[in-house]
Formats: sequence, C-alpha cells, structure tokens
Amino acid sequence: MAACAPGVPGTSQIPRLLNRQYSAVVRDLLGLTTLASANNQPPGAGLYADFEGPTNVDAWRLYQEVGDKIATEVMAGPNKSKFITCNPATAGCLTDTIRTFGRKAFRRPLTDAEVARFEKLGQTTPKGTPDEIAQTTLYAFLVSPSFLQIPELATTTENGNIKLSSYEVAARLSFLLWDSIPDDVLRDAADKEQLDSKEKILAQAKRMIAIRDKAAPLIAAYHRKYLDMDNDDSHWWKVSHDSGKFPLYSTAAVSVFQDELDLFFEDVAFGGGSFEDLFLSNVGYVNKDTAAIYDLDPKDFGTELKRVTLDADRRPGFLTRAGFLSSYSHYDATSPILRGAFVTVYMIGVNPGTPDPAFFLMKPPQGDYKTERAYTEALTSQSACTGCHTPFVNPPGFVLEKYDSIGKWQTVDPRSGGDADAGKIDGTATVTFSAGNVKKINTPRELMEEITKTPMAKRMYAEKAVAFATRRVANANDACTVNVLNTKLAEDGFPLLDVFTEMTQADSFRFRVKGN
Repeated sequence: MAACAPGVPGTSQIPRLLNRQYSAVVRDLLGLTTLASANNQPPGAGLYADFEGPTNVDAWRLYQEVGDKIATEVMAGPNKSKFITCNPATAGCLTDTIRTFGRKAFRRPLTDAEVARFEKLGQTTPKGTPDEIAQTTLYAFLVSPSFLQIPELATTTENGNIKLSSYEVAARLSFLLWDSIPDDVLRDAADKEQLDSKEKILAQAKRMIAIRDKAAPLIAAYHRKYLDMDNDDSHWWKVSHDSGKFPLYSTAAVSVFQDELDLFFEDVAFGGGSFEDLFLSNVGYVNKDTAAIYDLDPKDFGTELKRVTLDADRRPGFLTRAGFLSSYSHYDATSPILRGAFVTVYMIGVNPGTPDPAFFLMKPPQGDYKTERAYTEALTSQSACTGCHTPFVNPPGFVLEKYDSIGKWQTVDPRSGGDADAGKIDGTATVTFSAGNVKKINTPRELMEEITKTPMAKRMYAEKAVAFATRRVANANDACTVNVLNTKLAEDGFPLLDVFTEMTQADSFRFRVKGN
C-alpha cells in the first residue's frame, strides 16, 4: 500500500473508450444495445480487447467494421431519428445534424473547421444520395478519434496544474458514473460553465449516481473488478461440476450465477447499503435453475431471476452465494484451499507467503479421509505447506465447508458416503484476520462479520475502487484519495454509492499535470 503524497498523478490525455463504454455510448447516442449483424451482441463485443497504448492495425480495422455496422443499422432502422431528424436533402439539414449530433458524440461543441470537414463528405464526385451522405457522416463520427478517445486538451493552468475545461469535467463525470456520455442536464451545465467548483461537481455526481438504470452497470463492473472476476487467471466461472454427485448443478446455471451477483451488488448499492452489507446482506436473486441450491422450491420460480430473502445465518453476503462457492471448488469436491486463499488474499489482505512449488505435486499420506477438511489437513500438514496453510489459507476455507461444491448448504461431507457421524462437517476454525487479530470462528456469518471489521478489507476496497475509476495503478498521489475513502468507509453505514461520488472531490478529478 502506497503512502499518501499530495499531488495530481499522471494520466493519459487521450484514453480510448473501453469496450463496455463504447457499448454504453452507442446505446445512449443511437439507441442500439445490440447489433443484428453481429449475432445480437453489444457493439463493444466486436472490438479488439481493451488495452492501453497506441491503437494497432487490428483494433483500427475493428473500429471501422463495427462503425459501419452501426451506421447501416441505424440508418435503416427505427433509431434513425437518434442521429438525424430532418430530410438530408433539405438545405442545412446535414450541417445542423453535424453540429447537434457532434456535440453529443464528441462531448463538446464542434469547431467550424470540424463542421466543414464533415460537410465535405457530401461534396465528393460522384455525389452520393442524401441518405448515403447521411450514413457516411454517421460512420465518420463513429471512427473519429474525438469519438473513440476521451481527449483532455485544455491548457489553462492553476497552481501548477492544468485545469480541465467544463466539457472535460463533464466527460469525466459521465464516464466515471455511467461509462457513457453526458445527458442533457450535464451538457447544459458544461455549456454554462457550471462545473467550476467541487460543490457543483458533487451536486451533479449525486444526481447522476441516483439514476439507477444508468449507474447500475458501472456498479456491477466495479465489483467484478474488485473480486478479480475479469482476470483470466482467476477461478471465476471456469469450474464445471459432477452432476452425478451434484444433481442440482447444470451448465445453464452458470450465467444465472453471474447475473445473480451483478443484481446482488446493485441491490446493496442502490438500497443504500454499506460495505458491511456486501458481506452481510441476505438478499438473493434466484430462478428455477438455482432455487433448490438455496433450499427454495423451484416451482415458485420461472426463468427470470426473482428477488428473495435468504436465511440470514446461512446466506450472509456474496461469499455465500453459489457463484463464488461453485467457482472456488473442484469438479467433484469442495476446496477449502481455494476458498480460504481467496478470502485471505483478496478480502482481508493477508499475505500467506509464496507457495512452495513442490506443493502442487504433493499428495496427502495414504488414508481413508471422510471429509474434505480431513483430506486438506493431511495434505497441508507436510513441511512444505504448514507455514502458509495452517495459520492463514485453510481456516476461512474450513468455515466455508458448510457449503458443498456448488454452494448448497451441507452438514455431511459427500466423502463419507452418507455416514452422518464420520462425515459431519466441522465449520469452525481459528482465522487470522491481521497481525494480532486471530479469532475462533464458529459460523459463516461470524466470518463475514469479522471481515467487515478488518481495516485492511475496507482499505483494499477503496484502493481498488480508485484504481478502477481512474484507470491507474495504485500510486502515492491516489493514495491520498484512498485515505479519504477509507476513512469514510469506516463510518457506520457509509453508502457504497458515495464511494464513487466522493472521488469527484479530489483535486486530481479537476486537474491534470502537464506532459501526461
């Protein structure tokens, strides 16, 4: 964790739209959520994978291909008026469209020179039809650097930093909170120079974050990042399960598990929830494919996810949902090691040490192990393992042994063949939450409650939120913002949504440093 060093960190002046942002912008600009010509996938799904640095040849080719598909579908479909509302053959129609649409697409007014360049698209020989010229104009917008990038080119300085223009502040706000372009209210504020103070920016931020339909995708995207879901090397969503041993499992349920967690985080955030509620809320979202995992009757559900209230002791927070529990298990058994390591490293920030390479080839001594816990204890009692596993990794995983490989509550381990005595689940463990904080934990709820009290857990949440929002790696300048958020998160009931609005109050939100 970096120590706070006041100042504005370096940030790219011309970041490209992330693919999820591209999809959101096309939705808000042109009303398209999917492309029929691309198997009904979101527009951003057809682009090159997100990366930093100069655009490469393949990325540019895909921008052109996707832009052409969008322009074609918009001009031939019901969303044409999102781009042009007049007859393109009428004098002045295209010029007016260039200015009005360009103001939205570029997040600022176009210069006269830019308007003139777009107008030249209708002056070629042979000349296209008015509709062809209109479609070409839309395509030109969609492949323009001012659309694909989020430039920050203001030059006015204040206290040694470059002060962003009102249009640049508006764009930062809209992409921070909506992953998309400013709405009419924010555009009007930018036009009137009403984003020149922290207070005015915060007022807009609070208005914007409260618009659930626009802000919810951002909340889901952040929590996927927070939990490492978008890391190809993580275990999320990569494990299938033995349907013979776990008949409630089906591959169809995997996408439901994903959607369930997105809705859970949305529910917590927009319900006024706090950091603690991430780990303690017993709200669930289930359908007929997942109801039985939560001991609910599938007959009461259809294909759509339905909001339910789950058992508060058995189902506190996202770590007790099937999405996590089934991802951090094996094909035919649970995995105290995978579950425990996730809690230890990603939730409470305890470094258990570097695994001994020999561990991955090790097996436990011969024995008839009736529980996964007994098997794991025998495996990790060997000298290469005890330093990391015994005090740090295994204990949280042992507490979560109350859930089987797909996340259903269990009291008898399947390893025992149904022997209720030999296979009885022992879900107690002594867990290290931090140096000097080692506690005996008896239930999953006790584990979740203690996580919420762990200072490093909140610190990590704040640091990851700042890195996500700014697209920067953790650094000393941003550590000052992290400190503010960490203090806020320590307040009882501090709303999760305020984590994002509070970021707008940092100097680094209104300024950039020269040369970046």
